[in-house]
Amino acid sequence: MKFLLPLYAAAVLPLQAATFLVEAEQFSDKGGWGIDTQFIESMGSPYLIAHGLGKPVADATTEVTVPEAGEYRVWVRTVDWTARLGQKPGAGTFRVSIDGKPLVAELGKDDTKWTWQPAGKVNLKQGKAKLSLTDLTGFDGRADAILFSSEGTFAPPPDATFEERTAWKIPGVPTATEDAGNFDLVVVGGGYGGISTAISSARMGLK
Repeated sequence: MKFLLPLYAAAVLPLQAATFLVEAEQFSDKGGWGIDTQFIESMGSPYLIAHGLGKPVADATTEVTVPEAGEYRVWVRTVDWTARLGQKPGAGTFRVSIDGKPLVAELGKDDTKWTWQPAGKVNLKQGKAKLSLTDLTGFDGRADAILFSSEGTFAPPPDATFEERTAWKIPGVPTATEDAGNFDLVVVGGGYGGISTAISSARMGLK
């Protein structure tokens, strides 16, 4: 019996739960998806957009590190941009795939506000996994972030403005700021005004 006790104890130990987030704009290979930065102040982050003029773009892919083995629920923060404009819903839809296997949900439809849409469930091993965003329509599907959790009671944060986002206590959330140094002038934007300002400042020796 002494030899059986350690085996029994190991069998009843609960699996550790884990939650982690992947920012879509940080995918290592964005494929045909592009980064849209226009609405950071209102939604808290840049996002990926599949602008294919009606032809599905190439998958965006990246490698993620799964901290613990288990069954994970997956959410994607997205929006139905055509329904938001009062047009026919679901123009820009897409799916999430893990290691080449698509999850069940078709994302990017029905919600007129940026929302965590459930993508499905997946069993993951500890270690590396390939995460992909597959565009289905080529009509500007939008993906902000992908959230994984094996915690049974976990619910995604309801709001995600810039201030709220930096307060999230979820692994993978980029909250640290980097000190870029001291400058005489900072030019934001590359239009006629921005370019001429930058050129004039450089000629005056400003940093």
